[in-house]
Amino acid sequence: MKIDFEFQTIHGMYRDALHLPDDHTFTADEIQAMKQQRFDNWFALLTAASSEPNVIDVDAQFVDEVTDVVDVSDQTAPEA
Repeated sequence: MKIDFEFQTIHGMYRDALHLPDDHTFTADEIQAMKQQRFDNWFALLTAASSEPNVIDVDAQFVDEVTDVVDVSDQTAPEA
C-alpha cells in the first residue's frame, strides 16, 4: 500500500510517500506521525544546509583553455 502525502512549506511543496504492507496494523495517528517524522527530517536537513554561509573564493583562477588534449577515439592499442 502506498500512501502519498505532501506539506506546503516556505521552501515549496514537500511530497513523499509511505510504503506499507497491505495488512499493516498502524493507526491513523501512527501513520500521521510517520508522515510528520519524514517531513521533519527533510526540513531539518534542508535548513541545516542553508544555515551555512555561502563562501565565494574571490581569488579563484579559472582556466580558459585546455592544453595537452589527445584524441584517442581513433587510435588502436599498440601491438605487444
